[in-house]
Amino acid sequence: MAEATHDAPRRRPLLGGIQDAPAGRENDLETIELARFAVAEHNTKANALLEFERLVKVRHQVVAGCMHYFTIEVKDGGAKKLYEAKVWEKAWENFKQLQEFKPAA
Repeated sequence: MAEATHDAPRRRPLLGGIQDAPAGRENDLETIELARFAVAEHNTKANALLEFERLVKVRHQVVAGCMHYFTIEVKDGGAKKLYEAKVWEKAWENFKQLQEFKPAA
């Protein structure tokens, strides 16, 4: 049985810190569904008609569940625009809530 070497420092995510999601996460079906949820919730709350186009960037933060930070490309009429969304999820409780949805800076 091989022994683990302790020579190289291991990078551990900062607990509670916002981290970039692993590469390719913007193509993950569950992540895309959460981003679509964010757009749909925004549309309901703001009486808007934004259409989800694609997920541009994903970051997350471990809290009481997971806070997802998305940069989402939407279609507003014929124009493509970027928005930032924050979705709080507790998967074990089947809970998700849109915390924030605003135009990207």
